[in-house]
Amino acid sequence: MKSLKSLIAILFILVPLSVFSQTVSGTFFNLPQQKVYLNAYTGLYMEVLDSVMMSHDKRVDFNTQLTKGMYQIETEYGYVWDFLYDGSPVKMVVRDVDDEAVGFIGSKINTDWNAYKIYKKRTMNSFSELRPLDNEHAVKEYNDLQNLFWSFTDSLSLDDNYSSVLIRVDRFPAFNPALDYDKQRKEIIASFFDEVDFKDLSLIPTDVLNNKILDFLSLQISPEQDVKQMMMSLILGADNVLYRASVDFEMYKFVFQFLMETFKLMNLDEVVDYMTRIPYSEELKCDKNQYDELLTIAEFNSRVRIGSKAENISGTTIFDEEFDLYEIESEYVIVYFWSYTCDHCKDNIKRFKSFFEQNPEISMVAISVKGDVKKIRSLVKRYKVNSYFYYDGLEWNSPHVNDYAVTATPSFYVLDKNKNIIYKPFDFEELVQFVNIIKR
Repeated sequence: MKSLKSLIAILFILVPLSVFSQTVSGTFFNLPQQKVYLNAYTGLYMEVLDSVMMSHDKRVDFNTQLTKGMYQIETEYGYVWDFLYDGSPVKMVVRDVDDEAVGFIGSKINTDWNAYKIYKKRTMNSFSELRPLDNEHAVKEYNDLQNLFWSFTDSLSLDDNYSSVLIRVDRFPAFNPALDYDKQRKEIIASFFDEVDFKDLSLIPTDVLNNKILDFLSLQISPEQDVKQMMMSLILGADNVLYRASVDFEMYKFVFQFLMETFKLMNLDEVVDYMTRIPYSEELKCDKNQYDELLTIAEFNSRVRIGSKAENISGTTIFDEEFDLYEIESEYVIVYFWSYTCDHCKDNIKRFKSFFEQNPEISMVAISVKGDVKKIRSLVKRYKVNSYFYYDGLEWNSPHVNDYAVTATPSFYVLDKNKNIIYKPFDFEELVQFVNIIKR
């Protein structure tokens, strides 16, 4: 009996240790000591899971509980490395800042995935040097490179593990470069998703399926198409992907949301309108609550449209100034959603100083969805941007985020004097281009 109690006591100690053992560890040579972040690919966004400071011997250890998927190590100075997790601890050794200087100890899925990314990058660079394929020598060299690429990736797929699944999905389809462009395009489109199992939900927490879908959509349009033809081609492309995804509700929901947010971000309202019909929903095996989830996604992403009245924003700025969007009398108003933790967003704040000096007839209401108010205040003071800077502390739960259907930062909205939305720029450059047009 005593020995049994001792065994139970030992097991009680060992089990928690195994549960909380190191999930991800890394050693970073030739890099200064800095904070390191553990990020997760959620399919739609990158989520920060944890952060630690490098030790003096340049080591980091994360004990964060992970599920199967793709993750990212990001340093404070902006260096990033992806890795895969399938339940086994990941030990990373980084000797420099590029993928070729990264090694993994005892993790074949990551050794294979990293080797694949390096080989693919080199192959794509070689392809670009061969174009246009207007002679027999170039066509032969292209075919040789393509065959080597497929042979190499096939060799990495022999173990049939998580990395081999992603490699088969991610690699570009083979095609005959001797064919003319239209025939090549048709062949690629026809076979594009042959390696994709839309029932495999482990594709969702990665960037592989997202990129695959975007590449497929880009194949749908061609230079000779006018705007109407391009819209129709994108609708047909989206329809094709949604039909394939309708084999599983969770996969369909992911693809549906990804497409909705992508088309909304690109201001392709005609495609968004088509998506609100929730194509192939009748093929889905889902209950009323699940269908309502899809309706919510559709409603959210079609809420803020060009020509619609912007929702009001009022309150007290970070400098204790009362403001009301509807009472701003400027010819145009920019509503800018940003985050202090987003480098692009902070760069935009810096650029806004000269922008408003050149465009004094334009005002801005800037809503921060993440960050420390003292740091936000300090940044705005440093760049001397004269605008209404607002932070309610609710971050992504702010009602204004919901009112403007914001899913990422930075996000821009241009309003006219009547507070109607007249444009949704994709980035700062598009904002400047649009303002230059309306001032002519």
